[in-house]
Amino acid sequence: MKLFGIIYMTPRRIQLSIIDLKKLTKVEDVFSNYFSSKNYQYDQNVEEIASSINGYLQLTKDYGVKNVKLWGNQQQLNTISARYLGEQIYIRTGLHIQWLSTSQLTYYKATAITVHLDNFENLSLKSTYLLSLGIERASLSQFDEQKFISTWNIDLGSSHVGEISEALKLSTNDPVEVIEDYIGSKLEHLHHVFPQHMEGSNLVLQDAYALAQKFIPANKSYYTMTTEDFEKIYATVVKSSDQYLMDFFDLDENDIGRIIPYFILINKIIKMIKAKKLIITNIAVSDGLAIERATKTGLMNLDLNGMILTSAENLASRYLTSHAHRQNVSKLALHLFDQLKRIHHLGKRERLLLHVACIVDDIGNYINQQQHYRHSAYILEATRLIGLSNDENQIIAEVSRYHSSETPETDQPHFQKLEPTVQMNVAKLSAILRLADALDDSREQKIKKISVSLRGSTMLIYAYSNQNIALEAWSFKNKSALFKEVFGIHPILKQRRQPK
Repeated sequence: MKLFGIIYMTPRRIQLSIIDLKKLTKVEDVFSNYFSSKNYQYDQNVEEIASSINGYLQLTKDYGVKNVKLWGNQQQLNTISARYLGEQIYIRTGLHIQWLSTSQLTYYKATAITVHLDNFENLSLKSTYLLSLGIERASLSQFDEQKFISTWNIDLGSSHVGEISEALKLSTNDPVEVIEDYIGSKLEHLHHVFPQHMEGSNLVLQDAYALAQKFIPANKSYYTMTTEDFEKIYATVVKSSDQYLMDFFDLDENDIGRIIPYFILINKIIKMIKAKKLIITNIAVSDGLAIERATKTGLMNLDLNGMILTSAENLASRYLTSHAHRQNVSKLALHLFDQLKRIHHLGKRERLLLHVACIVDDIGNYINQQQHYRHSAYILEATRLIGLSNDENQIIAEVSRYHSSETPETDQPHFQKLEPTVQMNVAKLSAILRLADALDDSREQKIKKISVSLRGSTMLIYAYSNQNIALEAWSFKNKSALFKEVFGIHPILKQRRQPK
């Protein structure tokens, strides 16, 4: 067995999963709750958190696990608070924590479902939705024809739906009706997304602890019910007292305030997507993290970048950018990246970030062509692409800002706030993207193939085209200054005719 230890921390609890990476099965799965109030927030007692982690580390030693990693849900923490808490945990446990953003959490949960949910390939031949009930917000992801389609965030999380529920009980005679209206308002932006004629979709439910605990058998990871069966339970739940719900779902008073709001949300989603089948699952973030680890170590062959690139394509299409242009720029930029490995020293993850930037760099044109690159950065700073960390999303925004004419400068506030190593990566990726973008400046894909030759401090790029590329050559000359500044290499463009 190749064992891997995953410690995953949320404001609700700390969980240890010991995974056999060869079989992707859990050898051990334990958790401890450490919240002390109705609001899920990271406990101020860091010693208690560290004690749980150290106990898990001892357990992994007992199992002979050599590799243990720590992750945390960052939804309720800003960057500085997360950094402070991470440092305190490291001092007490020796483990560095990797914080996960909302988009990463959605990505790992979706990845886990595609691998671990039985018959998911056949299930997703028709529209299948994943509803994840997060701490700060819920997310709804769609698969169709066995492909990831899109994901939407819903501003409803366990951190505040309970508070709203409790407050309404004290202030209104019919809190359920008011909660229904409130949740309906949070779903308003999704009504136009789903076709009215759609029927018979599937809804997969994640992080619904009460439902999972009640219905999923001990030896299973999911439970399937018809939406008619769910509606019968729903009709009982919304009319029941807290004490009845506590007994029925075996929950304490800290959790009970969230039951009715979440049942209302699930019921509204079912009606919105016209679902016929509800699949309750306890497949979670840790399962997605294990899949990523198995892929990185070569124990599993799976393309984990598909959802990220699809998310980028969806964003680019929403802002009406040219599909042919972004496809051609991506092809040219990735070719340059691959040919220049010995001078840029960047890895596979940076290659992916470059690819994403190629797709979304022009979205600012939707607002205004003038200084569109700044509008692109603004949109990307406000939009988190699935599967990328907050830092990676920031890199995409910065590379998009600098893909045209603006140059990274140390006195720019948005560039100053980046770590020095991140600044360097932004500069390198921007320099490469600029050259590729210049090679399709006319947006007519005159240059579809290039070759690269490095000769000392000169880089010759041969563009294969039988068309007039004077505009591309002019743009290339103007945009090559950043590349020379970053790498100390002068790019020169030469045209080569192709045999007819």
